[in-house]
Amino acid sequence: MRHGRWPKALAATLILLGTAFLNQGCGCSVTRIIDQAAVTVRGLAAANEISQKANQGYDVRPARAKWMEALDAYNQGDYSRADRLIDEVYRILPTLELVAERVFYQSSGGLTVSGLLFRPRDGVGPWPTVIVNHAGFGTAGDFTDVALLIRDRGYLVFNPDFRGSGESQGRHEGAKGEVDDVIAALDYLESRGLVLEGKVGMYGQSHGAAVSVLAAEKDPRFRAVVAEAGFYDAADLYRKAKDSPDPNVRALLDQFVPMVGGTPEEVPDEYAARSALNYVDTMHAATLIIHGAKDPLCPVDQAYRLYEALKAAGKTVELKVYPNEAHCVNDPAGRLEVWELMFAWFEKYM
Repeated sequence: MRHGRWPKALAATLILLGTAFLNQGCGCSVTRIIDQAAVTVRGLAAANEISQKANQGYDVRPARAKWMEALDAYNQGDYSRADRLIDEVYRILPTLELVAERVFYQSSGGLTVSGLLFRPRDGVGPWPTVIVNHAGFGTAGDFTDVALLIRDRGYLVFNPDFRGSGESQGRHEGAKGEVDDVIAALDYLESRGLVLEGKVGMYGQSHGAAVSVLAAEKDPRFRAVVAEAGFYDAADLYRKAKDSPDPNVRALLDQFVPMVGGTPEEVPDEYAARSALNYVDTMHAATLIIHGAKDPLCPVDQAYRLYEALKAAGKTVELKVYPNEAHCVNDPAGRLEVWELMFAWFEKYM
């Protein structure tokens, strides 16, 4: 769910509000600005509560859907309707169903990491299993919608909080220690007798896609991977981000470099360890790569290069590029197609 527009709107609203008072503008204009500010604050608070519920393991899809309606009304300037829809969000929140179990397990470096476990509604297991690796430096709760979509097809689903995320110990490492967290998650699930042997897959997006591919290159238990909008050559990602005019790309670079410990020139081995292109010969899983041609964060050439490298190494791989999409597929029809491609991939190779 994307709600980065509302914090910017709040700052702009406060500036406009101050200007209106200084200029002694008409009362109705000031009232409208006050309404906008109030709805902005309530909308952000509601979004925060939805995220908290998601991280507690609740099915937040009804609340998220209503919140998105409120955001649409807000963007159209209908603050009264947006406010009413936020009221509906708050009425929905207490009715949400608890659908996941919060679990803790041990990973490398002596860290205790966590995640959300979604069991199929039917049966007692073991089940075919999919690990869903979240994007960026978010949390397991960010991808509860995806987990439930997969669970409802009969899979056990686990959403890890990588180290440094959610309720896990440690710090973000930019697709290094996070790989260990995913492999340790599979160890944990198997120790509980939940995983059907030979039936393990992964879906990952962005940072999670890089983690997924690296994990599958290290561990033969992963049989199918769907990687969307990932990076597979960390040094090349650094160079392109450094030259990018996009402030969002530069901001992410400023986060990434401290995680790695320096630039590619300073710590080349650290960048190599985070680059799936270096380990294609050890890939164990059938890999479906999905990417947007206009991706500003993880340029599409990374997807093409991984595809060609895996193909040259004799691995099972396919590539689907969406020509009009940027970072991740957001068009509703395209998004639906991605899910159908994912399920077909799991069905075929798990």
